[in-house]
Amino acid sequence: MDYGQLPNRVIICIDMKAFFASVSSGIRGLDPLKTRLAVVGDIKRSGSIVLAATPLLKKEGIKTGSRLFDIPKRKDIHVVNPSMERYIKASNYISSLVLQYVAPEDFHAYSIDELFIDGTASLHLFAETPEELAHKIINEIYRKTRLTATAGIGPNLLLAKVSLDHEAKNSPTGVAYWRYEDIPFKLWSIHPMRDFWGISSATERRLNRLGIHSIKELALSSVEMVRKEFGVLGEEIHQHANGIDFSRISDVYIPSSRSFGKSQILFRDYTSRKEVELLLLELLDDVCFRLRMHQVVAQTVHLSIGYSKQTGGGFSRQKKMGRASNLSQDIFPYCLTILHTHDNGMPIRSIGISLSNTSIEEEEQMEQINFTLIEALHTNKQVYLTYYKNGQRITETGFIQFVDSLGNLFVFIDEVFELKNKMRLNELINARFV
Repeated sequence: MDYGQLPNRVIICIDMKAFFASVSSGIRGLDPLKTRLAVVGDIKRSGSIVLAATPLLKKEGIKTGSRLFDIPKRKDIHVVNPSMERYIKASNYISSLVLQYVAPEDFHAYSIDELFIDGTASLHLFAETPEELAHKIINEIYRKTRLTATAGIGPNLLLAKVSLDHEAKNSPTGVAYWRYEDIPFKLWSIHPMRDFWGISSATERRLNRLGIHSIKELALSSVEMVRKEFGVLGEEIHQHANGIDFSRISDVYIPSSRSFGKSQILFRDYTSRKEVELLLLELLDDVCFRLRMHQVVAQTVHLSIGYSKQTGGGFSRQKKMGRASNLSQDIFPYCLTILHTHDNGMPIRSIGISLSNTSIEEEEQMEQINFTLIEALHTNKQVYLTYYKNGQRITETGFIQFVDSLGNLFVFIDEVFELKNKMRLNELINARFV
């Protein structure tokens, strides 16, 4: 196989180790690496399923899928309910940290605790090697959150993902880099076949019936035979067995569609609508953050709700807002209107929010903000600013010390002229006189 003509990018797949259990530990001021903690669906039911466990507890045999009655009743073991809103908030914050290293089009959130980045274009800005970049990112995540991450690196999405799952997660360094030349030794040694990304137990059985019992045999088999059995999927898994993947993160991110969204399958059934509203707000904050990064506003809100597996069903509705915006406080009331209008009160298991009908951020609004900054500078008037920094919404009162000639950059100080804060105009949402 000649890999010379294939994609050779710097793809990094980052996974948060024992994410849910680690966040739940952090909430309680505990070190997740030194704590025995389990997250269960309902601490009041002995048969409740363990949803996550810290590494120390996993070493004692308690893992995802275990039951509450399997957990020893000891003082050093913490058993807690899930905190989905905190998990989403932590995930959003981690995304904001990673987005300091790559452009939004080179970022893809694969799940709440796993993401991909394409560091090809930005590597030279931060590191000499892909491994150094991966270590920088996971070290910053740990420094800012005390959450441990691992990273798999590859020339394409597939090899980054399998290097994460089959080496990085068990590596002392937490980082693994699989290159095309590693395929015969590392990729083909994955066994059983169902452990390979994209091959289910059912697919493995069908491959076995074709006389294919290993990833190497799949790679060296006739693509026509596999395609005849599986259709287009057969060609894809044959390519994957050879370490080939032509997909690009920038293809996942499609600006021309002008739609931004995020969905989440919840850990458990939610009956409290107050909890659902909090989860919805966390998702919306993340989507609005991405809108602001692209300097666009949206006018149509689309909300999808899926009910419990036991009841089934759900709804998907959209509503056009009176005015386009990229601010959660403007859009959230419309989300609540959709929810309260169409919700039938059944337990909720999944939430999805998307914002569409987008356009470039309103020039009048930005001109007004810029005018306020300039006037505040010349008159020494106190101003009230609302802005986003690293994904966090911040409001402060103080004075403008400097504004550049284009209004792209300004320096803000507090009332006692001590705290200096350099910001960009596109981080601002509002600027008004106190």
